[in-house]
Amino acid sequence: MRPASLPLGVPTAAVHHQPCPGACTGFVFICPGRLEAQRGYPCAGGTGANLARVLPLLHERDARRFPSPQRADYVITNAWAQVEYPALTGRSVPTLEEVLAPSNLQRLAAELQGLQWVVGCGAHAQAALQALCASGQLSARVACARHLSQRAINGIRGAADSAGRLALWCQGVLQQFDAGLAKTAENVA
Repeated sequence: MRPASLPLGVPTAAVHHQPCPGACTGFVFICPGRLEAQRGYPCAGGTGANLARVLPLLHERDARRFPSPQRADYVITNAWAQVEYPALTGRSVPTLEEVLAPSNLQRLAAELQGLQWVVGCGAHAQAALQALCASGQLSARVACARHLSQRAINGIRGAADSAGRLALWCQGVLQQFDAGLAKTAENVA
């Protein structure tokens, strides 16, 4: 059943995972929260709004890795499939141990299967991707970036406003792929 509020063009998704058969690129975030639970798809709130803002920039600058400005053309998933928010679970993110549990990593590897490029957004997502790469469960090139929440974006220095910070976020992702720095611990931001 398709959630009523799912953006047009987005394939039927789970609260933590938006599949996209044939996609070459994906994004991994930390975990679904309250808005994702209410709307029934990943990146439903401010994080999704910022994702919608960076996709046209990434597409414009690197159409090979980011072939579309639309979120429906990418795999979007989370390092942890369970919904987390304080009123429900008493926390907003899982523990790193939960994210790195073998059964969770197997789930994530299956959701990322076939991708050539993956952007890990946030420390938990990056840790999961690094574990998958180290164990040979993920062969995609990985770029590590800040989470796309407004709070995380506001921490980017070098720009005076959100648009400038998001442009810097994109620049960082593209530099990692272009410089061949993918899959290294030094990229964790």
